[in-house]
Amino acid sequence: MTTVPYRATTSPGAGEAEAPDLAEAPDLADPAALAAAFEAERRHLRAVAYRLLGSFADAEDMVQEAWLRLGRVDADRIEDLRAWLTVVVSRLCLDQLRSARGRREGYVGPWLPEPFVDGLAAGIGTGGGADAGSPVADAAFIAGAAVPVGPDPASGGRVPDPADRVTLAESVSMAMMVVLETLSPAERTAFILHDVFGYDFPEIAAATGRTPAAARQLASRARRHVRDRSVRFDPDPASRRRVADAFLAAAAGQDLDGLLALLDPDAVVRTDGGGLAQAARRPVAGAGRVARFVLGILAKAARRADGLARIQSIEVNGEPGFASFEGDVLRYIAGLHVADGRIVEINIVANPEKMRHLSDAAPLGAQASAGDVASAGDVASAGSVDPA
Repeated sequence: MTTVPYRATTSPGAGEAEAPDLAEAPDLADPAALAAAFEAERRHLRAVAYRLLGSFADAEDMVQEAWLRLGRVDADRIEDLRAWLTVVVSRLCLDQLRSARGRREGYVGPWLPEPFVDGLAAGIGTGGGADAGSPVADAAFIAGAAVPVGPDPASGGRVPDPADRVTLAESVSMAMMVVLETLSPAERTAFILHDVFGYDFPEIAAATGRTPAAARQLASRARRHVRDRSVRFDPDPASRRRVADAFLAAAAGQDLDGLLALLDPDAVVRTDGGGLAQAARRPVAGAGRVARFVLGILAKAARRADGLARIQSIEVNGEPGFASFEGDVLRYIAGLHVADGRIVEINIVANPEKMRHLSDAAPLGAQASAGDVASAGDVASAGSVDPA
């Protein structure tokens, strides 16, 4: 699929293609019309940039730079504004990925994307990468995981395929973002543009500076890599939430056996502190070690907060998860990746710089209080993994 904003398409059942209805196209030579047309594409561009960079602030910078570059060209000659802007944003992100590669290789501990969250109370202006005034709950939509239902004017009135919505949701999950981080910048760009957003290879070639044939090879290599990493998804959100709720109940009840029953035998937990917060510097693997790790960090939080630690059930990058508060201070965000009824991955973001967009977040209500987890250290002490 190639997105074609502002173009008419053949009417269903028509014998011949109709002439394009140019009257509906905005006059991009008019500054006000150009600004309005760009704003209509901003959410899509953010969605692309976030998936490429994993950062709200960096994604917004790329989108703003695309606007500046649009102002330096004859916009009235652009046939497909969304495709043109997507190529520009993708080029900018590709350059950013290349320059950031060295910094990420030297990152302290596992690297995880900035999380977007649904389910927390928030003050004004705390939405992830959002315009001022957008609440945290809007961050999922801004990042592109939520796809409007019904005909999409930007694709000529085509009703989005349900499979496309699943792909968008999967592509922004923590588990997938971790895999995308292992791709080369060009492979990541080709995979996101083709497999997630459905752009054709000539457009991907323009974004990556390759030929269409080379762009096809980039996407194919990336797809094989993702498949080899075996990123599995449970398509039923209600089933994922039931597993997550049972997990939180078992953790709050210090139920080691209950946690083990919910964890995949090869489960892994990653904690991203970035050297700025206490976190394990290597992934913790195996159901037993993961279960004891979880009980250990809950017990430690309870002791540190003197009885004021609270756990809030939330959605993280479109998947179930929880937020940990000490008093009213957000300490970390955890996303749970569920497949085949078991938790396969737990990804914990504790780096305060990656939660700046959630700085005004507050718990809606405590699902688990410090009293629920304070004695978990007795369970976790033997063979536990210290979060530090």
